[in-house]
Amino acid sequence: MTSISVCMVAGEASADRHAAAVIRELKRILPEVEVFGMGGPAMAEAGMECLYGMEQFSVMGFSDVLPRIRQIHSVYRELCDEVLKRRPQVVVPVDLPDFNMRLAGRLKRSGLKILYYIAPQAWAWRKYRARTLARITDGLAVIFPFEEAFFSSYGVNARYVGHPFMEEHSAGAAGGTWPPGRIALLPGSRMHEIRTILPVMIEAKRIVQKRHPHITWHLPVAAGIDPAAVQSLADPDVELHSSLTQADLAVVKSGTSSFEMALKGVPEVICYRTSGLNYRLARAFVRIDYIGMPNIILGRRAVPELIQNDLTPERLAREVLEIIEDRQRYERMQQSFDEMRRMLGNASPSKGVATWIADMAG
Repeated sequence: MTSISVCMVAGEASADRHAAAVIRELKRILPEVEVFGMGGPAMAEAGMECLYGMEQFSVMGFSDVLPRIRQIHSVYRELCDEVLKRRPQVVVPVDLPDFNMRLAGRLKRSGLKILYYIAPQAWAWRKYRARTLARITDGLAVIFPFEEAFFSSYGVNARYVGHPFMEEHSAGAAGGTWPPGRIALLPGSRMHEIRTILPVMIEAKRIVQKRHPHITWHLPVAAGIDPAAVQSLADPDVELHSSLTQADLAVVKSGTSSFEMALKGVPEVICYRTSGLNYRLARAFVRIDYIGMPNIILGRRAVPELIQNDLTPERLAREVLEIIEDRQRYERMQQSFDEMRRMLGNASPSKGVATWIADMAG
């Protein structure tokens, strides 16, 4: 019997985690499968042969990638050569569209099967990517319900497999309690994000504390971030944690964490600030009404958003105080999060993607 091999390519921490879940499920379905590619510690622990780490991809924004472009291009060439030499039955790019779409196109032209997991957000900007995906993939596993119809309309073989966070929070949302006694500050997982956003959060915290001194404040520190550097930007009474287990309210940078807080049933205020260049470029190309994924999925402003120049300590404190002091608003937000969970459903993406890979490999 010919051995089956699969190449997976991820370049960011959450993609590493989601891909690892697929690898574990794939090895349950096909115990002898060989998985190799690029990824992080979670994928390696799940049994993938990691040819390249993903450290060079831990950048954000248009301007941040420029200093590493030569290194990234070198990884691209070497990875292409290795995949073409091994010729796996299926290649599974995971997210990372600027790198992975180019990789998928090159490998598809060489006759390899491509199953793309976690689609680029072409519905927000760069819609031409949807047509490109129709040409360079054999399948597209999408993680938001509305994406299946969007990509299918461009001729993509798209299938909604469920959102990986729903697997991680399968026990249901514990939720926060009103009145909030614990507030989480989540300024991002990269140090340059923390330096930009955390000082605004701390100033807002001081304003809120004058009216609610009993509230405790908590700040989870992402792996790879120096806690001392974070503490130097915070107040002494802000408690640092390696992970966050419970909160009643969150002040959170737009991105993965804002979506996770919503899934947990924790009311939140979404913040975002970047460099002037990144923001101007985003404004020129992005075509969506909201920046926070809970609002995008629900199609309405269920969660307050403070973006760029609107993100001031005074505005942020006002939003936080309104949620703290208005029980109906607090509970309406939790009801919106329940609605969002129902929209996402209970599908298991790791099983769905692994089964799809196995079918393509056969």
